[in-house]
Amino acid sequence: MIKFIKSASIINDWPKDQESEICLVGRSNVGKSSLINVLAKSIIAKTSKTPGRTQCVNFYDFDTHRLVDLPGYGYANVDKNTKNTINKMVNEYLVNRVNLYGVLQICDANVITKDDVEMSKFLQKKFKKHYIILNKVDKQNISVYKNKLNQIAKYLHQSTEHIFLTSVKKFININQIQSLIYHILKINK
Repeated sequence: MIKFIKSASIINDWPKDQESEICLVGRSNVGKSSLINVLAKSIIAKTSKTPGRTQCVNFYDFDTHRLVDLPGYGYANVDKNTKNTINKMVNEYLVNRVNLYGVLQICDANVITKDDVEMSKFLQKKFKKHYIILNKVDKQNISVYKNKLNQIAKYLHQSTEHIFLTSVKKFININQIQSLIYHILKINK
């Protein structure tokens, strides 16, 4: 049964087992929690219109694996100490989590920022393959995004084969994201 497991801010509180994990990382309000809900076909992740609400690592059980929602980077309205704590926690998870099989970087297809580029560069160094999900492609005709795909890939230092166009709101290409997750799990077994 797909369900929320726990929210934890320190490594000692993270699940201690061998379950495979795929994490979602991205700016605040790009749709990470909404994507988890769509993939679960149920509301298991809290969503908010206010940036920066997720300040812990959130673990979700998907039977054969876990999805992990990391706090958003970028423009969250938090004080400097909180921001440093969150950055340290995210870095600790991405660099040292042995359960981590793959990373899905969620970006707003309409507004790709320097923070997105910096995260993409960091992930390229750590992971041979990380994948970018360009969400919110419902704002314009999808052909607009397809025409810009090479430009976006170059900007994010990623190959077009590892970039997926989706809209969580309109359920566009959600099946591709599900297939991608199972592909990542399969190649790492």
